[in-house]
Amino acid sequence: MKPNLIYLFSIFSILFLASCSDDDESLPDNEAPEIDMVDPGDHEEIAPGGEIHFDALFTDNEELASFKINVHNAFDGHTHSSADLKQEASQDNPWSYDEVFEIEPGQTSYEAHEHIAVPAEINGEPISEGHYHFGVFVTDAAGNESQAFVEIHIEAGEHDHDDHDDHDHNH
Repeated sequence: MKPNLIYLFSIFSILFLASCSDDDESLPDNEAPEIDMVDPGDHEEIAPGGEIHFDALFTDNEELASFKINVHNAFDGHTHSSADLKQEASQDNPWSYDEVFEIEPGQTSYEAHEHIAVPAEINGEPISEGHYHFGVFVTDAAGNESQAFVEIHIEAGEHDHDDHDDHDHNH
């Protein structure tokens, strides 16, 4: 009776070990990509008719897929962080921007560099000035997503910070 018990134990052990080795090869990627946003800076001022300079580094443990830039007004006081926003007076003609950029397959690191034109007018009317949110979303090949937001100010005036000659960029 002892040999039968040893035989059954041996077969069970082999089956168990074989099933474990298959699981190791097919572990899903549950790790979200990372965003290191360099520009624009939080509370940066951009003049209507100027441009937003965007620089960021995206990294992932497996493979990056795409990133999206979204700019929208924050006139209703909503936040994407703990920043405390106040309502703005000029809310009649808000500007928004939303674009998805594909990343070449196989990359685990990607330097994004874009220039986004801010219109001075929409439909012949000046755009609404005030607080806007600049959001970046990065997605990896497995569908994991990370996001980062900064608050920018679109305002006409003496301080025109859309000129980035004072930054050291090697692009």
